[in-house]
Amino acid sequence: MSELIPKLDEITPDNFLKSLNSIFMYKQKAGLTPYLDNPNDLLQRAKLYATHFRNGSFGWASNIWSRSAANTVVINDENEMKKEHKLLLLRVLEHILAQGPMIKVDGAYGSPNSKVRMNVRVFVDPQFPDLAYRWRQLVFPPDKGKEPDVTLIVIPHYLGNPLIPGTDKMMAVIRFPHHNFTVITLSSYQGEIKKGALCHWIFYAYKKGCTGEHAALREFTVKTVDDKWKRVVLAIWGLTGSGKSTHGFYVWTEKNSETYKKLFGINPLDYVKDQEIKNDDIVAICEDRVYGSELGAWTKTEDLTPELEAMWRGAMSPRALHENTEFDEKGFPSFEGKLFQYFGSPNRNARSVLYLEDTGYFRGNVDSTGRLNAAVFLSPGYFTDYAWVKINDPSFAAKVLADGRTVGHAAQARELVGKVRFVPRFTEFTIGVKDDVHVIRFYEFLKKWKEEGHEVNIYQWNTTGRIVAKYRWVEKKLGEKTIMAPEPILQEVNGILKPIGGERPLIEETELFLLQAEREAVDWEPHPVWGEKVLVPKRVPGITDERLKQLNPLSYISMEEFRQLLKAQLEESKYNLTKLGLKLPPEIMNAMDFE
Repeated sequence: MSELIPKLDEITPDNFLKSLNSIFMYKQKAGLTPYLDNPNDLLQRAKLYATHFRNGSFGWASNIWSRSAANTVVINDENEMKKEHKLLLLRVLEHILAQGPMIKVDGAYGSPNSKVRMNVRVFVDPQFPDLAYRWRQLVFPPDKGKEPDVTLIVIPHYLGNPLIPGTDKMMAVIRFPHHNFTVITLSSYQGEIKKGALCHWIFYAYKKGCTGEHAALREFTVKTVDDKWKRVVLAIWGLTGSGKSTHGFYVWTEKNSETYKKLFGINPLDYVKDQEIKNDDIVAICEDRVYGSELGAWTKTEDLTPELEAMWRGAMSPRALHENTEFDEKGFPSFEGKLFQYFGSPNRNARSVLYLEDTGYFRGNVDSTGRLNAAVFLSPGYFTDYAWVKINDPSFAAKVLADGRTVGHAAQARELVGKVRFVPRFTEFTIGVKDDVHVIRFYEFLKKWKEEGHEVNIYQWNTTGRIVAKYRWVEKKLGEKTIMAPEPILQEVNGILKPIGGERPLIEETELFLLQAEREAVDWEPHPVWGEKVLVPKRVPGITDERLKQLNPLSYISMEEFRQLLKAQLEESKYNLTKLGLKLPPEIMNAMDFE
């Protein structure tokens, strides 16, 4: 026994992996099956406990319905390991030794010729074949004969899990970026596997000279105001629940064009062609192009309706694989959020694995046709945000990315709903290096492209936020300092916390703005505080002046109040960046300062 599993105080990342292999070899030598090697019957196994929807698709329920970010630790060096970390690794080894054959599945992130292609091996507890099957549908086939770059061990059981040292949070996930593996316990939520592997891919992309970003990728060709056709390579950043998939999967169609004609007197199809969905979630921004990570998509389907045609097609396909997704009275998948509940509240995190080709707008290539030339930061807020602005200054754009200012959603964690948050780079999955090095690399790309004459249009959208919701001023401690900061007033509507008051743009208005901006048809004016660094739309063809006024925060508050709100936002953002230990050059850190 001592040869198979190290003593508690002797456990290190390296000998954990050695012990795992020793257990497999010992079982094999004893004539037992240590693991099922990429079995082809995973779906048949998983069907035994799946919901079989009337349209032919399947669904499963997880024991936890959101990611376990607060229950995750990252170990960069074995000297950081404490007794609790070692104890969880010990329990995982003990479980694997006693358990029947694990399920082993292999896949790759990045297309076969991608400069950021990474091979991944996942070992899953045999009681959860659906997790192994669904993950494999998201990724590319692996390179045959090549050892994995990263390994994940997934045991969705309670193993007497210790608390994270110094906290009251139970430890569920441990990542070892420099030893290329992650251990996942407690949760059968598929996002733990997907995001666990993508954490390593983001680090891998950085080591390949790129920056891994929590962003969707789509392309289309627009007719500019001077009747020239321009290819748009668009990345859309956003934290879970901010609308990244909604806009990443968005396409203009014959059907929704009728809505545009009715609302705006404009047919988008007069100005756009060759629309492609490339990737839904994580991409690598490189100097030469944008590289996609996944062959499929695992996306939130909350409130999904047929109006979002591409995503609806994928989600309603008989091939779709659903998670925590309810059914309607006819037994078909339903995304209304009226039947299922989680901790007594309506479910707000139904998910589905989609095959990109089922959307009707995937051409088989997850990589962009050229360099990034359009970027959207989904940075919803409640107090000072316009519906849409254009960022002219690379250092300001880098500060927006570094801040990752957003609004909490149930898919992030139940306790964060409705709260204003600062999550650098709109992601909680940066490992190996800190977020600041990714921000600086992206900033250097922007500066270099600008010097070379390559223009990147950068926009910030207020999607799931509000244009001046009701708020109150409260005292907030920022370390040793106390400031007065705005706090939204929330109310419960059908079991869901929502802000009171405030305006917000329609999805069609936002997509029309994007189309007109990329056509160079929008008239701009300087931001009232930041001047030429940030431009505000003065005229958007199809959207009335009255409607633009409704989407302007200064229609509701005075300039003095506007500036006070911005000052509080800046203080909080800088404090957050400093607290997280991010080291940014002064031109980025101070890019939003004003007198």
